[in-house]
Amino acid sequence: MRRLVRHAIVAIALYLGAVAVAEEAPLTNANVVAMTVAGLPPAVIVAKVAASPQTEFDTSAEQLVSLTKAGVDASVLEAMVKVEAGLPVVSAGEGTTLKVAASPAANVPSNFEGTPCERPGIYLDENGALVDIDVTSIASSNSGSGILTGITYGIVPTRARAVVDGAHSRTRTAQRAPTFWFCFEESQAGLSYLATGAMNPSEFRLVAFKVRERKDHRTFEIGRFAIWGGRSGPSPRELRDTEVDKVKPGVYRVRTERLLPGEYGFYATGTAALGGGFGLSTGVGLRVFPFGVDDA
Repeated sequence: MRRLVRHAIVAIALYLGAVAVAEEAPLTNANVVAMTVAGLPPAVIVAKVAASPQTEFDTSAEQLVSLTKAGVDASVLEAMVKVEAGLPVVSAGEGTTLKVAASPAANVPSNFEGTPCERPGIYLDENGALVDIDVTSIASSNSGSGILTGITYGIVPTRARAVVDGAHSRTRTAQRAPTFWFCFEESQAGLSYLATGAMNPSEFRLVAFKVRERKDHRTFEIGRFAIWGGRSGPSPRELRDTEVDKVKPGVYRVRTERLLPGEYGFYATGTAALGGGFGLSTGVGLRVFPFGVDDA
Protein backbone atom coordinates (compact mmCIF):
# COMPACT_ATOMS: atom_id res chain seq x y z
CA MET A 1 0.00 0.00 0.00
CA ARG A 2 2.76 2.38 0.96
CA ARG A 3 4.57 1.47 -2.25
CA LEU A 4 1.49 2.37 -4.25
CA VAL A 5 1.24 5.70 -2.43
CA ARG A 6 4.88 6.43 -3.14
CA HIS A 7 4.41 5.59 -6.81
CA ALA A 8 1.35 7.83 -6.95
CA ILE A 9 3.25 10.70 -5.34
CA VAL A 10 6.15 10.27 -7.78
CA ALA A 11 3.74 10.13 -10.72
CA ILE A 12 1.98 13.31 -9.58
CA ALA A 13 5.31 15.04 -9.08
CA LEU A 14 6.48 14.05 -12.54
CA TYR A 15 3.20 15.24 -14.04
CA LEU A 16 3.35 18.59 -12.28
CA GLY A 17 6.96 18.97 -13.33
CA ALA A 18 6.05 18.28 -16.92
CA VAL A 19 3.25 20.82 -16.74
CA ALA A 20 5.61 23.37 -15.24
CA VAL A 21 8.16 22.74 -17.98
CA ALA A 22 5.44 23.13 -20.59
CA GLU A 23 4.26 26.37 -19.01
CA GLU A 24 7.83 27.67 -18.99
CA ALA A 25 8.28 26.95 -22.70
CA PRO A 26 9.34 30.15 -24.47
CA LEU A 27 6.70 32.07 -26.39
CA THR A 28 7.48 32.06 -30.12
CA ASN A 29 6.28 33.62 -33.36
CA ALA A 30 4.25 30.50 -34.03
CA ASN A 31 2.42 30.92 -30.71
CA VAL A 32 1.56 34.52 -31.59
CA VAL A 33 0.25 33.52 -35.01
CA ALA A 34 -1.80 30.71 -33.43
CA MET A 35 -3.38 33.13 -30.93
CA THR A 36 -4.12 35.59 -33.74
CA VAL A 37 -5.73 32.95 -35.93
CA ALA A 38 -7.80 31.82 -32.95
CA GLY A 39 -9.29 35.31 -32.78
CA LEU A 40 -7.80 36.51 -29.51
CA PRO A 41 -7.92 40.33 -29.19
CA PRO A 42 -4.54 42.08 -29.70
CA ALA A 43 -4.67 43.38 -26.11
CA VAL A 44 -4.83 39.82 -24.78
CA ILE A 45 -1.90 38.72 -26.95
CA VAL A 46 0.14 41.72 -25.83
CA ALA A 47 -0.70 40.84 -22.22
CA LYS A 48 0.53 37.29 -22.84
CA VAL A 49 3.75 38.64 -24.32
CA ALA A 50 4.22 40.87 -21.28
CA ALA A 51 3.49 38.05 -18.82
CA SER A 52 5.64 35.38 -20.46
CA PRO A 53 8.84 34.68 -18.47
CA GLN A 54 10.59 33.46 -21.61
CA THR A 55 10.26 34.47 -25.25
CA GLU A 56 12.07 33.43 -28.40
CA PHE A 57 10.73 35.86 -30.98
CA ASP A 58 12.28 36.30 -34.40
CA THR A 59 11.77 40.02 -35.07
CA SER A 60 13.84 40.32 -38.23
CA ALA A 61 12.37 42.50 -40.97
CA GLU A 62 11.41 39.44 -42.99
CA GLN A 63 9.59 37.86 -40.05
CA LEU A 64 7.76 41.08 -39.20
CA VAL A 65 6.49 41.23 -42.77
CA SER A 66 5.45 37.58 -42.55
CA LEU A 67 3.66 38.15 -39.24
CA THR A 68 1.84 41.17 -40.68
CA LYS A 69 0.64 39.08 -43.62
CA ALA A 70 -0.57 36.50 -41.09
CA GLY A 71 -2.79 39.15 -39.54
CA VAL A 72 -0.80 39.91 -36.38
CA ASP A 73 -1.77 43.34 -35.04
CA ALA A 74 0.81 46.17 -35.05
CA SER A 75 0.56 46.55 -31.27
CA VAL A 76 1.54 42.89 -30.86
CA LEU A 77 4.48 43.27 -33.24
CA GLU A 78 5.63 46.32 -31.31
CA ALA A 79 5.45 44.41 -28.03
CA MET A 80 7.46 41.54 -29.50
CA VAL A 81 10.17 43.88 -30.75
CA LYS A 82 10.36 45.67 -27.41
CA VAL A 83 10.55 42.44 -25.43
CA GLU A 84 13.36 41.11 -27.59
CA ALA A 85 15.17 44.44 -27.14
CA GLY A 86 14.88 44.10 -23.36
CA LEU A 87 12.40 46.96 -22.96
CA PRO A 88 9.38 46.60 -20.67
CA VAL A 89 5.78 46.20 -21.76
CA VAL A 90 3.50 48.12 -19.44
CA SER A 91 -0.25 48.52 -19.04
CA ALA A 92 -1.93 51.61 -20.44
CA GLY A 93 -4.37 51.48 -17.55
CA GLU A 94 -7.19 49.31 -16.30
CA GLY A 95 -9.76 48.49 -18.93
CA THR A 96 -7.65 49.73 -21.84
CA THR A 97 -5.41 48.09 -24.39
CA LEU A 98 -1.90 47.34 -23.23
CA LYS A 99 0.82 49.21 -25.03
CA VAL A 100 4.58 49.28 -25.14
CA ALA A 101 6.49 51.61 -22.87
CA ALA A 102 7.54 54.99 -24.23
CA SER A 103 9.71 55.00 -27.31
CA PRO A 104 13.12 56.66 -27.05
CA ALA A 105 12.01 58.91 -29.91
CA ALA A 106 10.72 62.29 -28.82
CA ASN A 107 7.48 62.82 -30.72
CA VAL A 108 5.31 60.04 -29.32
CA PRO A 109 2.04 60.38 -27.42
CA SER A 110 3.85 60.00 -24.09
CA ASN A 111 5.67 63.23 -24.94
CA PHE A 112 2.38 65.11 -24.53
CA GLU A 113 3.08 65.32 -20.79
CA GLY A 114 3.26 68.94 -19.68
CA THR A 115 1.28 70.17 -22.71
CA PRO A 116 -2.45 70.56 -23.35
CA CYS A 117 -2.29 67.61 -25.77
CA GLU A 118 -3.79 64.32 -24.60
CA ARG A 119 -4.09 62.49 -27.90
CA PRO A 120 -3.10 63.17 -31.52
CA GLY A 121 -5.16 65.69 -33.47
CA ILE A 122 -5.74 69.36 -34.19
CA TYR A 123 -7.49 71.34 -31.47
CA LEU A 124 -9.00 74.80 -31.09
CA ASP A 125 -7.87 76.54 -27.89
CA GLU A 126 -10.90 78.12 -26.23
CA ASN A 127 -9.54 79.86 -23.14
CA GLY A 128 -7.35 76.89 -22.24
CA ALA A 129 -9.95 74.23 -23.07
CA LEU A 130 -9.12 72.26 -26.21
CA VAL A 131 -11.92 71.62 -28.70
CA ASP A 132 -11.36 68.67 -31.03
CA ILE A 133 -11.62 69.63 -34.71
CA ASP A 134 -13.15 66.76 -36.66
CA VAL A 135 -11.31 65.71 -39.79
CA THR A 136 -13.50 66.00 -42.89
CA SER A 137 -13.01 64.32 -46.26
CA ILE A 138 -13.49 66.21 -49.49
CA ALA A 139 -16.80 65.13 -50.97
CA SER A 140 -15.99 65.99 -54.59
CA SER A 141 -14.37 68.61 -56.79
CA ASN A 142 -15.30 70.68 -59.79
CA SER A 143 -13.55 72.69 -62.50
CA GLY A 144 -15.01 76.03 -63.45
CA SER A 145 -13.52 76.60 -66.89
CA GLY A 146 -12.11 73.34 -68.24
CA ILE A 147 -14.00 73.63 -71.54
CA LEU A 148 -12.71 77.14 -72.19
CA THR A 149 -9.19 75.99 -71.40
CA GLY A 150 -9.41 73.39 -74.15
CA ILE A 151 -11.04 75.75 -76.65
CA THR A 152 -8.45 78.47 -76.07
CA TYR A 153 -5.55 75.98 -76.02
CA GLY A 154 -4.76 76.77 -72.43
CA ILE A 155 -4.99 80.56 -72.52
CA VAL A 156 -8.00 80.57 -70.20
CA PRO A 157 -6.95 78.79 -66.98
CA THR A 158 -8.71 75.83 -65.46
CA ARG A 159 -9.40 76.12 -61.75
CA ALA A 160 -10.30 73.08 -59.68
CA ARG A 161 -12.15 73.55 -56.41
CA ALA A 162 -12.59 71.01 -53.63
CA VAL A 163 -16.12 70.65 -52.25
CA VAL A 164 -16.79 70.11 -48.54
CA ASP A 165 -20.29 69.01 -47.53
CA GLY A 166 -22.25 71.44 -45.37
CA ALA A 167 -22.21 75.22 -45.53
CA HIS A 168 -20.97 75.57 -41.95
CA SER A 169 -18.58 73.75 -39.65
CA ARG A 170 -19.71 72.29 -36.33
CA THR A 171 -16.61 73.72 -34.61
CA ARG A 172 -17.19 77.43 -33.93
CA THR A 173 -15.32 80.23 -32.21
CA ALA A 174 -15.91 83.92 -31.56
CA GLN A 175 -12.17 84.58 -31.44
CA ARG A 176 -10.92 86.67 -34.34
CA ALA A 177 -7.33 85.38 -34.00
CA PRO A 178 -7.80 81.87 -32.59
CA THR A 179 -5.00 79.62 -31.35
CA PHE A 180 -4.71 75.95 -32.26
CA TRP A 181 -2.69 73.01 -30.97
CA PHE A 182 -1.23 70.45 -33.38
CA CYS A 183 -0.50 67.21 -31.51
CA PHE A 184 1.49 64.70 -33.55
CA GLU A 185 2.53 61.13 -32.81
CA GLU A 186 5.32 58.98 -34.16
CA SER A 187 3.79 55.56 -34.68
CA GLN A 188 1.70 56.38 -37.77
CA ALA A 189 3.50 59.20 -39.54
CA GLY A 190 0.83 61.79 -38.98
CA LEU A 191 -2.02 62.72 -36.71
CA SER A 192 -2.62 59.12 -35.67
CA TYR A 193 -5.66 57.61 -37.44
CA LEU A 194 -5.98 60.64 -39.71
CA ALA A 195 -3.24 59.31 -41.99
CA THR A 196 -2.47 62.64 -43.60
CA GLY A 197 1.21 61.78 -43.85
CA ALA A 198 2.12 65.16 -42.36
CA MET A 199 4.55 65.51 -39.47
CA ASN A 200 4.38 69.21 -38.53
CA PRO A 201 2.12 72.25 -39.05
CA SER A 202 4.23 73.59 -41.92
CA GLU A 203 2.61 70.87 -44.05
CA PHE A 204 -0.85 72.31 -43.40
CA ARG A 205 -2.23 75.53 -44.88
CA LEU A 206 -5.06 77.61 -43.51
CA VAL A 207 -7.62 78.45 -46.18
CA ALA A 208 -10.79 80.52 -46.27
CA PHE A 209 -13.71 78.56 -47.71
CA LYS A 210 -16.19 80.00 -50.15
CA VAL A 211 -19.63 79.26 -48.72
CA ARG A 212 -22.47 78.13 -51.01
CA GLU A 213 -25.54 78.39 -48.81
CA ARG A 214 -28.04 77.26 -51.44
CA LYS A 215 -25.97 74.21 -52.35
CA ASP A 216 -25.11 73.57 -48.69
CA HIS A 217 -21.37 73.19 -49.17
CA ARG A 218 -18.04 74.98 -48.88
CA THR A 219 -15.30 75.09 -51.50
CA PHE A 220 -11.66 76.08 -51.88
CA GLU A 221 -9.26 76.00 -54.81
CA ILE A 222 -6.91 73.02 -55.07
CA GLY A 223 -5.16 73.86 -58.34
CA ARG A 224 -4.95 75.85 -61.51
CA PHE A 225 -3.65 75.12 -65.02
CA ALA A 226 -3.02 77.30 -68.04
CA ILE A 227 -0.74 77.31 -71.08
CA TRP A 228 2.02 79.01 -69.10
CA GLY A 229 2.00 76.42 -66.36
CA GLY A 230 0.10 75.22 -63.33
CA ARG A 231 -0.17 75.57 -59.58
CA SER A 232 -1.19 73.03 -56.98
CA GLY A 233 -2.97 74.32 -53.93
CA PRO A 234 -5.33 77.17 -53.07
CA SER A 235 -5.38 80.61 -54.53
CA PRO A 236 -3.22 83.12 -52.61
CA ARG A 237 -6.46 85.05 -52.01
CA GLU A 238 -7.77 82.09 -50.00
CA LEU A 239 -4.66 81.54 -47.88
CA ARG A 240 -4.38 82.96 -44.36
CA ASP A 241 -1.15 83.46 -42.44
CA THR A 242 -0.28 81.47 -39.34
CA GLU A 243 2.51 81.67 -36.78
CA VAL A 244 3.91 78.36 -35.52
CA ASP A 245 5.62 77.84 -32.16
CA LYS A 246 7.27 74.49 -31.44
CA VAL A 247 6.51 73.75 -27.79
CA LYS A 248 8.35 70.42 -27.83
CA PRO A 249 8.88 67.66 -30.42
CA GLY A 250 5.49 66.71 -31.82
CA VAL A 251 3.61 69.56 -30.10
CA TYR A 252 3.01 72.92 -31.79
CA ARG A 253 1.03 76.05 -30.94
CA VAL A 254 -0.39 77.68 -34.09
CA ARG A 255 -1.72 81.25 -34.04
CA THR A 256 -3.68 82.73 -36.92
CA GLU A 257 -3.84 86.23 -38.28
CA ARG A 258 -6.97 88.23 -37.51
CA LEU A 259 -9.82 86.48 -39.31
CA LEU A 260 -13.11 87.86 -40.53
CA PRO A 261 -16.29 85.95 -39.67
CA GLY A 262 -16.54 83.01 -42.05
CA GLU A 263 -15.59 79.40 -42.69
CA TYR A 264 -11.99 78.17 -42.62
CA GLY A 265 -9.98 74.97 -42.52
CA PHE A 266 -6.51 73.44 -42.31
CA TYR A 267 -5.58 70.99 -45.04
CA ALA A 268 -2.44 68.91 -45.64
CA THR A 269 -0.53 70.26 -48.64
CA GLY A 270 0.68 67.96 -51.37
CA THR A 271 -2.37 65.68 -51.27
CA ALA A 272 -4.16 67.38 -54.16
CA ALA A 273 -1.84 66.35 -56.96
CA LEU A 274 -2.22 67.93 -60.37
CA GLY A 275 -2.96 65.61 -63.26
CA GLY A 276 -1.38 65.55 -66.70
CA GLY A 277 -2.07 68.02 -69.48
CA PHE A 278 -4.72 70.53 -68.49
CA GLY A 279 -6.51 68.01 -66.27
CA LEU A 280 -6.65 68.05 -62.49
CA SER A 281 -7.00 65.23 -60.03
CA THR A 282 -10.40 64.91 -58.42
CA GLY A 283 -9.19 66.02 -55.00
CA VAL A 284 -11.40 63.36 -53.43
CA GLY A 285 -9.54 61.89 -50.46
CA LEU A 286 -8.21 65.23 -49.27
CA ARG A 287 -8.67 65.71 -45.54
CA VAL A 288 -9.36 69.07 -44.00
CA PHE A 289 -9.95 70.29 -40.45
CA PRO A 290 -12.72 72.88 -40.72
CA PHE A 291 -13.86 75.52 -38.24
CA GLY A 292 -15.97 78.68 -38.32
CA VAL A 293 -15.44 82.18 -36.95
CA ASP A 294 -18.59 83.90 -35.71
CA ASP A 295 -19.34 87.52 -34.94
CA ALA A 296 -18.35 88.31 -31.38
